[in-house]
Amino acid sequence: KYIDCMSILFSAEIMNDVIRKAREKGKWKVLVVDKLSMRMISSCCKMTDIMSEGITIVEDITKKREPLPSMEALYLITPSDESVDVLIEDFRDPRNPQYRAAHVFFTDTIPDTLFGLLTKSRASKAMKALTEIHVSFLPYESQVFSLDRVDAFQDFYSPYKADVKNNMLERCAEQIATLCATLKEYPGIRYRGEYKDCATLAQMLQDKLDGYKADDPTLGEERVSEQTYQLSRWTPLIKDIMEDAIEDKLDPKLYPYISQRQVSSKSSAPSSARYGNWHKNKGPTEMKTGPRVLVFIIGGVTYSEMRCVYEVTQANGKWEAIIGESHPIVSRQ
Repeated sequence: KYIDCMSILFSAEIMNDVIRKAREKGKWKVLVVDKLSMRMISSCCKMTDIMSEGITIVEDITKKREPLPSMEALYLITPSDESVDVLIEDFRDPRNPQYRAAHVFFTDTIPDTLFGLLTKSRASKAMKALTEIHVSFLPYESQVFSLDRVDAFQDFYSPYKADVKNNMLERCAEQIATLCATLKEYPGIRYRGEYKDCATLAQMLQDKLDGYKADDPTLGEERVSEQTYQLSRWTPLIKDIMEDAIEDKLDPKLYPYISQRQVSSKSSAPSSARYGNWHKNKGPTEMKTGPRVLVFIIGGVTYSEMRCVYEVTQANGKWEAIIGESHPIVSRQ
Protein backbone atom coordinates (compact mmCIF):
# COMPACT_ATOMS: atom_id res chain seq x y z
CA LYS A 1 0.00 0.00 0.00
CA TYR A 2 2.68 2.52 1.02
CA ILE A 3 4.93 1.69 -1.92
CA ASP A 4 1.98 2.02 -4.34
CA CYS A 5 1.20 5.55 -3.05
CA MET A 6 4.80 6.65 -3.49
CA SER A 7 4.97 5.07 -6.93
CA ILE A 8 1.93 7.02 -8.05
CA LEU A 9 3.42 10.26 -6.78
CA PHE A 10 6.86 9.86 -8.32
CA SER A 11 5.41 8.60 -11.57
CA ALA A 12 3.43 11.83 -11.82
CA GLU A 13 6.46 13.95 -10.85
CA ILE A 14 8.79 12.33 -13.38
CA MET A 15 6.18 12.20 -16.14
CA ASN A 16 4.89 15.76 -15.75
CA ASP A 17 8.03 17.67 -14.74
CA VAL A 18 10.54 15.85 -16.93
CA ILE A 19 9.37 13.50 -19.68
CA ARG A 20 6.21 15.30 -20.81
CA LYS A 21 7.87 18.69 -20.48
CA ALA A 22 10.38 17.76 -23.17
CA ARG A 23 8.00 15.84 -25.40
CA GLU A 24 7.47 16.94 -28.98
CA LYS A 25 4.68 15.40 -31.01
CA GLY A 26 5.91 12.83 -33.50
CA LYS A 27 9.50 12.87 -32.18
CA TRP A 28 11.17 10.10 -30.21
CA LYS A 29 13.84 10.76 -27.60
CA VAL A 30 16.49 8.89 -25.63
CA LEU A 31 16.30 9.02 -21.81
CA VAL A 32 19.76 9.15 -20.20
CA VAL A 33 19.99 8.46 -16.46
CA ASP A 34 22.57 7.86 -13.75
CA LYS A 35 22.39 5.55 -10.72
CA LEU A 36 20.07 7.58 -8.47
CA SER A 37 17.68 8.72 -11.19
CA MET A 38 17.49 5.18 -12.56
CA ARG A 39 16.50 3.89 -9.13
CA MET A 40 13.92 6.66 -8.81
CA ILE A 41 12.39 5.82 -12.19
CA SER A 42 12.47 2.07 -11.54
CA SER A 43 10.62 2.57 -8.25
CA CYS A 44 7.74 4.50 -9.78
CA CYS A 45 7.44 4.16 -13.55
CA LYS A 46 6.65 1.30 -15.89
CA MET A 47 8.67 1.08 -19.07
CA THR A 48 5.45 0.96 -21.10
CA ASP A 49 4.38 4.32 -19.60
CA ILE A 50 7.74 5.87 -20.48
CA MET A 51 7.60 4.52 -24.02
CA SER A 52 4.09 5.90 -24.47
CA GLU A 53 5.49 9.39 -23.80
CA GLY A 54 7.92 9.32 -26.70
CA ILE A 55 10.96 7.65 -25.09
CA THR A 56 12.41 4.98 -27.33
CA ILE A 57 15.33 3.82 -25.16
CA VAL A 58 16.72 4.35 -21.64
CA GLU A 59 20.52 4.52 -21.35
CA ASP A 60 22.95 4.57 -18.40
CA ILE A 61 25.20 7.63 -18.58
CA THR A 62 28.07 5.73 -16.91
CA LYS A 63 28.20 3.03 -19.60
CA LYS A 64 29.51 3.11 -23.15
CA ARG A 65 26.66 3.98 -25.51
CA GLU A 66 26.30 3.81 -29.25
CA PRO A 67 26.01 7.31 -30.79
CA LEU A 68 22.50 8.28 -31.91
CA PRO A 69 23.21 11.61 -33.66
CA SER A 70 19.78 11.76 -35.29
CA MET A 71 17.92 11.71 -31.95
CA GLU A 72 17.53 14.18 -29.09
CA ALA A 73 18.28 13.05 -25.53
CA LEU A 74 16.57 13.82 -22.26
CA TYR A 75 19.11 13.73 -19.41
CA LEU A 76 17.76 13.09 -15.90
CA ILE A 77 20.92 13.12 -13.78
CA THR A 78 22.39 14.21 -10.45
CA PRO A 79 24.64 17.32 -10.61
CA SER A 80 27.77 15.32 -9.80
CA ASP A 81 31.26 15.66 -11.28
CA GLU A 82 30.94 12.29 -13.00
CA SER A 83 27.56 12.90 -14.64
CA VAL A 84 28.37 16.45 -15.76
CA ASP A 85 31.74 15.33 -17.18
CA VAL A 86 30.04 12.65 -19.27
CA LEU A 87 27.37 15.11 -20.44
CA ILE A 88 30.13 17.46 -21.61
CA GLU A 89 31.98 14.60 -23.28
CA ASP A 90 28.85 13.53 -25.18
CA PHE A 91 28.98 16.79 -27.17
CA ARG A 92 32.71 17.56 -27.17
CA ASP A 93 33.09 16.75 -30.88
CA PRO A 94 30.54 18.81 -32.85
CA ARG A 95 31.09 16.59 -35.88
CA ASN A 96 30.26 13.40 -33.98
CA PRO A 97 27.91 14.23 -31.08
CA GLN A 98 26.35 11.46 -29.03
CA TYR A 99 22.89 12.92 -29.73
CA ARG A 100 21.42 15.70 -31.87
CA ALA A 101 20.41 17.84 -28.86
CA ALA A 102 20.00 17.65 -25.06
CA HIS A 103 17.19 18.46 -22.64
CA VAL A 104 18.92 18.43 -19.23
CA PHE A 105 17.12 17.94 -15.90
CA PHE A 106 19.22 17.90 -12.73
CA THR A 107 17.77 16.21 -9.64
CA ASP A 108 18.89 19.15 -7.47
CA THR A 109 20.96 22.34 -7.54
CA ILE A 110 24.06 22.20 -9.71
CA PRO A 111 27.16 23.68 -8.00
CA ASP A 112 28.45 26.93 -9.48
CA THR A 113 31.75 25.34 -10.50
CA LEU A 114 30.05 22.59 -12.50
CA PHE A 115 27.57 25.07 -13.97
CA GLY A 116 30.50 27.18 -15.13
CA LEU A 117 32.18 24.20 -16.79
CA LEU A 118 28.93 23.21 -18.48
CA THR A 119 28.14 26.67 -19.85
CA LYS A 120 31.67 27.01 -21.28
CA SER A 121 31.53 23.60 -22.97
CA ARG A 122 30.21 22.68 -26.40
CA ALA A 123 27.39 20.86 -24.66
CA SER A 124 25.79 24.22 -23.82
CA LYS A 125 25.22 24.82 -27.52
CA ALA A 126 23.42 21.50 -27.82
CA MET A 127 21.16 22.05 -24.80
CA LYS A 128 17.54 23.05 -25.47
CA ALA A 129 16.71 23.16 -21.76
CA LEU A 130 18.42 23.05 -18.36
CA THR A 131 16.17 22.58 -15.33
CA GLU A 132 16.72 21.74 -11.64
CA ILE A 133 13.73 19.68 -10.47
CA HIS A 134 14.84 19.44 -6.79
CA VAL A 135 13.88 15.82 -6.18
CA SER A 136 17.03 14.05 -5.02
CA PHE A 137 15.94 11.34 -2.61
CA LEU A 138 14.68 7.82 -3.03
CA PRO A 139 11.19 7.11 -1.66
CA TYR A 140 11.03 3.71 -0.01
CA GLU A 141 7.65 3.86 1.71
CA SER A 142 5.14 6.63 2.34
CA GLN A 143 7.07 7.69 5.50
CA VAL A 144 10.54 6.28 4.77
CA PHE A 145 13.20 7.65 2.41
CA SER A 146 16.82 6.99 1.46
CA LEU A 147 19.55 9.20 0.02
CA ASP A 148 21.01 6.18 -1.79
CA ARG A 149 24.52 7.02 -0.63
CA VAL A 150 26.23 3.71 0.12
CA ASP A 151 29.55 5.23 1.21
CA ALA A 152 28.12 7.90 3.54
CA PHE A 153 28.53 5.90 6.77
CA GLN A 154 32.19 5.14 6.10
CA ASP A 155 32.88 8.67 4.85
CA PHE A 156 31.33 10.09 8.03
CA TYR A 157 33.08 7.93 10.61
CA SER A 158 36.35 6.74 9.04
CA PRO A 159 39.47 8.75 10.02
CA TYR A 160 40.86 7.87 6.60
CA LYS A 161 38.02 9.64 4.77
CA ALA A 162 38.41 13.11 6.27
CA ASP A 163 39.23 14.59 2.87
CA VAL A 164 35.86 13.56 1.37
CA LYS A 165 33.65 14.03 4.43
CA ASN A 166 32.75 17.65 3.80
CA ASN A 167 31.61 16.99 0.23
CA MET A 168 29.56 14.03 1.42
CA LEU A 169 27.86 16.14 4.08
CA GLU A 170 27.15 18.88 1.54
CA ARG A 171 25.45 16.43 -0.80
CA CYS A 172 23.42 14.87 2.02
CA ALA A 173 22.28 18.32 3.13
CA GLU A 174 21.19 19.19 -0.42
CA GLN A 175 19.28 15.92 -0.78
CA ILE A 176 17.49 16.31 2.57
CA ALA A 177 16.64 19.89 1.60
CA THR A 178 14.92 18.65 -1.57
CA LEU A 179 12.84 16.32 0.63
CA CYS A 180 11.79 19.25 2.84
CA ALA A 181 11.01 21.40 -0.19
CA THR A 182 8.91 18.61 -1.71
CA LEU A 183 6.98 18.33 1.56
CA LYS A 184 6.73 22.14 1.75
CA GLU A 185 8.52 22.07 5.13
CA TYR A 186 10.84 24.64 6.76
CA PRO A 187 11.64 22.78 9.99
CA GLY A 188 13.62 23.69 13.07
CA ILE A 189 16.77 21.54 12.94
CA ARG A 190 18.21 19.68 15.92
CA TYR A 191 21.25 17.40 15.96
CA ARG A 192 23.18 15.10 18.28
CA GLY A 193 25.29 17.62 20.18
CA GLU A 194 28.36 15.57 21.09
CA TYR A 195 29.36 15.08 17.44
CA LYS A 196 30.70 18.21 15.73
CA ASP A 197 30.10 16.71 12.30
CA CYS A 198 26.40 16.48 13.10
CA ALA A 199 26.46 20.22 13.77
CA THR A 200 28.20 20.75 10.42
CA LEU A 201 25.53 18.76 8.58
CA ALA A 202 22.76 20.61 10.46
CA GLN A 203 24.21 24.01 9.52
CA MET A 204 24.60 22.98 5.88
CA LEU A 205 20.98 21.84 5.83
CA GLN A 206 19.87 25.11 7.42
CA ASP A 207 21.73 27.06 4.72
CA LYS A 208 20.09 25.00 1.97
CA LEU A 209 16.63 25.47 3.47
CA ASP A 210 17.21 29.21 3.85
CA GLY A 211 17.85 29.30 0.12
CA TYR A 212 14.57 27.51 -0.61
CA LYS A 213 12.79 29.84 1.82
CA ALA A 214 14.17 32.88 0.00
CA ASP A 215 12.77 31.53 -3.27
CA ASP A 216 9.45 30.55 -1.67
CA PRO A 217 8.56 32.68 1.39
CA THR A 218 5.45 30.53 2.03
CA LEU A 219 7.62 27.48 2.80
CA GLY A 220 6.42 25.92 6.07
CA GLU A 221 3.94 28.64 7.00
CA GLU A 222 0.75 26.67 7.64
CA ARG A 223 -0.63 27.28 11.14
CA VAL A 224 -0.90 24.22 13.38
CA SER A 225 -2.90 23.66 16.54
CA GLU A 226 -1.61 22.63 19.94
CA GLN A 227 -1.01 18.91 20.23
CA THR A 228 -1.16 16.35 23.01
CA TYR A 229 0.54 12.98 22.75
CA GLN A 230 0.35 9.81 24.80
CA LEU A 231 3.80 8.26 25.12
CA SER A 232 4.11 4.55 24.58
CA ARG A 233 6.83 2.05 25.40
CA TRP A 234 8.94 0.66 22.59
CA THR A 235 12.40 -0.85 22.31
CA PRO A 236 14.06 1.23 19.54
CA LEU A 237 15.66 4.39 20.92
CA ILE A 238 14.57 6.30 17.84
CA LYS A 239 10.94 6.01 18.93
CA ASP A 240 11.71 7.68 22.26
CA ILE A 241 13.54 10.44 20.39
CA MET A 242 10.57 11.06 18.09
CA GLU A 243 8.12 11.08 20.97
CA ASP A 244 10.28 13.47 23.01
CA ALA A 245 10.72 15.74 19.99
CA ILE A 246 6.95 15.95 19.55
CA GLU A 247 6.47 16.71 23.23
CA ASP A 248 9.39 19.19 23.22
CA LYS A 249 11.17 17.10 25.86
CA LEU A 250 14.52 16.49 24.14
CA ASP A 251 17.45 17.63 26.26
CA PRO A 252 18.72 20.79 24.49
CA LYS A 253 22.28 19.99 25.59
CA LEU A 254 22.18 16.62 23.85
CA TYR A 255 20.04 17.79 20.93
CA PRO A 256 20.63 21.52 20.41
CA TYR A 257 18.88 23.52 17.72
CA ILE A 258 20.87 24.97 14.87
CA SER A 259 21.27 28.75 15.37
CA GLN A 260 18.25 30.27 17.14
CA ARG A 261 15.45 28.63 15.15
CA GLN A 262 13.80 26.80 18.03
CA VAL A 263 10.50 25.02 17.69
CA SER A 264 7.97 24.25 20.38
CA SER A 265 5.30 21.68 19.62
CA LYS A 266 3.13 23.34 22.25
CA SER A 267 3.10 26.78 20.69
CA SER A 268 3.86 27.76 17.11
CA ALA A 269 5.71 24.89 15.47
CA PRO A 270 6.62 25.44 11.83
CA SER A 271 5.00 22.82 9.75
CA SER A 272 3.26 21.55 6.75
CA ALA A 273 1.82 24.01 4.34
CA ARG A 274 1.93 21.05 2.01
CA TYR A 275 1.94 20.54 -1.68
CA GLY A 276 0.27 17.26 -0.79
CA ASN A 277 2.89 15.66 -3.00
CA TRP A 278 3.45 12.40 -1.18
CA HIS A 279 -0.24 12.08 -0.42
CA LYS A 280 -2.08 13.78 -3.26
CA ASN A 281 -3.73 10.56 -4.41
CA LYS A 282 -5.11 9.69 -0.98
CA GLY A 283 -8.67 10.33 0.08
CA PRO A 284 -9.60 13.17 2.48
CA THR A 285 -9.61 10.83 5.48
CA GLU A 286 -6.02 9.74 4.73
CA MET A 287 -4.52 13.21 4.27
CA LYS A 288 -2.32 14.47 7.11
CA THR A 289 -2.86 18.14 7.94
CA GLY A 290 -0.69 18.64 11.03
CA PRO A 291 3.05 19.05 11.61
CA ARG A 292 5.82 16.55 10.92
CA VAL A 293 8.88 15.31 12.75
CA LEU A 294 11.63 14.21 10.32
CA VAL A 295 14.51 12.02 11.50
CA PHE A 296 17.65 11.39 9.42
CA ILE A 297 20.34 8.82 10.32
CA ILE A 298 23.81 8.48 8.80
CA GLY A 299 23.85 4.77 8.05
CA GLY A 300 20.97 2.33 7.86
CA VAL A 301 17.53 2.07 9.44
CA THR A 302 16.18 -1.25 10.72
CA TYR A 303 12.69 -2.47 9.88
CA SER A 304 11.69 -2.16 13.53
CA GLU A 305 12.75 1.51 13.43
CA MET A 306 10.72 1.99 10.26
CA ARG A 307 7.70 0.54 12.00
CA CYS A 308 8.09 3.16 14.74
CA VAL A 309 7.25 6.05 12.41
CA TYR A 310 3.89 4.50 11.58
CA GLU A 311 3.19 3.72 15.25
CA VAL A 312 4.07 7.25 16.36
CA THR A 313 1.92 8.72 13.58
CA GLN A 314 -1.03 6.48 14.38
CA ALA A 315 -0.83 6.97 18.13
CA ASN A 316 -0.54 10.75 17.88
CA GLY A 317 -3.25 11.34 15.32
CA LYS A 318 -1.96 14.73 14.13
CA TRP A 319 1.83 14.63 13.97
CA GLU A 320 3.36 12.63 11.13
CA ALA A 321 6.75 10.96 11.62
CA ILE A 322 9.14 10.40 8.70
CA ILE A 323 12.50 8.63 8.85
CA GLY A 324 15.39 8.51 6.40
CA GLU A 325 18.82 7.00 5.98
CA SER A 326 21.94 7.70 3.97
CA HIS A 327 22.18 4.44 2.05
CA PRO A 328 19.76 1.97 0.46
CA ILE A 329 17.61 -0.46 2.38
CA VAL A 330 19.12 -3.94 2.50
CA SER A 331 18.05 -7.16 4.17
CA ARG A 332 18.37 -6.70 7.91
CA GLN A 333 16.42 -7.18 11.14
